[in-house]
Amino acid sequence: MTNHLLKNDMKGKRVLIIGRHPLAGNVVAQYEAMGASVDHVDACNDVAHVSEYDELGVFLECGENPTETDSTMLSAMRQLASDYEMRPGVTRKPLCHMLLHSKVTLWLMQTLDLYKGINDKFEVYAFTMADLWAKNVLCEVGTSTPHYKPLDREPVTTDMEKTVHFVIFGMGDMAESLAQHAALVAHFPNYVRNHSLRTRITIVGKGITAMRNAFLQRHQELFDHSYYRCMTMDKSCTTTLFHYPVYVSSREDFIDVEWEFVEGELHHPVMQAKLRQWAQSKSQILTLALCYDSFALNFDEAFAMPKEVYENDIPVLTYVRNSEIFDDVRATNSFTNIYPFGMENCGYDVRLPLLRMAKCLNYFYQSSYGDEGTPTDMPAEKVEEAWAKLKNFSFRYSNIYNVMTIATKMRSLGHKEKEWNVFYALNKEEIEQLSAVEHNRWSLERLMLGFRPPSDSERKEIEDNIKAFERARKDNTPQPEVDLKKEYKKKKVHFDLCSYSELGNDATGKDVRIYDYDLTACIPLIANTFKEQQT
Repeated sequence: MTNHLLKNDMKGKRVLIIGRHPLAGNVVAQYEAMGASVDHVDACNDVAHVSEYDELGVFLECGENPTETDSTMLSAMRQLASDYEMRPGVTRKPLCHMLLHSKVTLWLMQTLDLYKGINDKFEVYAFTMADLWAKNVLCEVGTSTPHYKPLDREPVTTDMEKTVHFVIFGMGDMAESLAQHAALVAHFPNYVRNHSLRTRITIVGKGITAMRNAFLQRHQELFDHSYYRCMTMDKSCTTTLFHYPVYVSSREDFIDVEWEFVEGELHHPVMQAKLRQWAQSKSQILTLALCYDSFALNFDEAFAMPKEVYENDIPVLTYVRNSEIFDDVRATNSFTNIYPFGMENCGYDVRLPLLRMAKCLNYFYQSSYGDEGTPTDMPAEKVEEAWAKLKNFSFRYSNIYNVMTIATKMRSLGHKEKEWNVFYALNKEEIEQLSAVEHNRWSLERLMLGFRPPSDSERKEIEDNIKAFERARKDNTPQPEVDLKKEYKKKKVHFDLCSYSELGNDATGKDVRIYDYDLTACIPLIANTFKEQQT
């Protein structure tokens, strides 16, 4: 029986790898190094007895049309799922690594849930290469990939006046995935004190309009409630269009990330001047990413930045397929601020450290608000059982998004990952500080997944309904038949999408901020559990 939580030892386990994507060879090597017996076949229809395997991975090469490749693969996976029968003595669904090639396929899975037939038989971890590398670069936790400097390489504390600024050159899938992950990760306590101290994500590209419009439409709810501006740089001047959140004049700000979409080129005089200014700025922590579709162009531009970028050791993330030249250059102690990423034959850790942490978070949450009460440890079997009960695929991703920020939250309190094994508890002040940060993170995540705040009339309707529940409890009279907050939530309208200070009680009388408190207070337990599993 495979223990997905403690799976450094796979001796006696059988693993099936399907497909010849360059990443597949590295995955096979990892499993074999852990003692597993691995069968490697070309396609799903080459699989004779899928029920014999403890884990499997689907790593098909992409055809001319990424969406068609995903569709063909998912069709074959439905057939494998129908063929799979759990063996006697096996109590868990096999873990299935699933490489997708379309960002839209992954987005649909995250927002509309996975195909039920597949999810019923396999524990699916779906990803694209862009999604994989965005996580490696921006929220690395315990992986074997090269270490990248975090966006908050200086701890962003409550009193700090600096903000994080992430500038991405390029408009493809990799650029979009980096932008999304940065928005999910870069949340800091100084915004709670001063709402003007937002993280800024800038995307620069020639002909950016089509990509920008598709991005804005796909995440309409997020951008309806965000600050963003669209800039055009031509030969003589720049023009700017500003967008303000829908409720900018009537509700307190609660989205701590702002956006810029710049139509232009890296070597435009205005952009060069901006890069020199940003690299020397004392008010921001700058990171650059080169994500053009041309790997050769990314390589060339990495060594053609303004000198201030190199002098101030500004990280330059460079999207390439081969990192050997960069490794040779860095060995000479030159251009040490350039970090290659995106290589196709590495970067995937089959132990899935983020998933393991997400399972711990889910167990804590389910136990705390279930019959068991707040846990003091993380028994592997119970962690897995709680995860298996979480049927909704999008809810699983929500747990992953949360743990992606654990390292960022710890840094804001002055802790480093190396200290996780001696990081035992948060004090009341730290919990209160990070609870507000967690709410802001959760709000952006919900908006990105298609939820929206209620309109003024909807909000008044829900508030009146909550008051009716309160009166019923006080007067010991029958309660309303419908909890409107829950009913609207089913329609992806969430009453708690508001500023932290505006949160209140729900229909049960519980202060909803307790959820942020508890999810914050459990960080040391999750961090210690993860550290123990690594050793």
